[in-house]
Amino acid sequence: MDDGDAQVQYLFSAPITFSGSCRLAAGERVRIMSENTDPQAPVVNFVPVRYDELHDRLVPPDIRDTPRYKMYMLSVNTDYFYDHFRLIENMD
Repeated sequence: MDDGDAQVQYLFSAPITFSGSCRLAAGERVRIMSENTDPQAPVVNFVPVRYDELHDRLVPPDIRDTPRYKMYMLSVNTDYFYDHFRLIENMD
């Protein structure tokens, strides 16, 4: 991928989600979330392959310290995803 902006979604164990934004550097590898298989979906949800290494940079301390916080994922508009990312490996 080239440099690209994405939304960060902070997922909790309760029905609540906060979001922010981030910038991923060129060459960052991502894995598309499996529930996102519809090619006509308006949004692509994904996580970085280097999930743990990027965690502290992408999730603010106040979110990480919230007891119900579970994980983060990234999302972008489908057209933006196809403009800035390319398939390098099919995990099927």
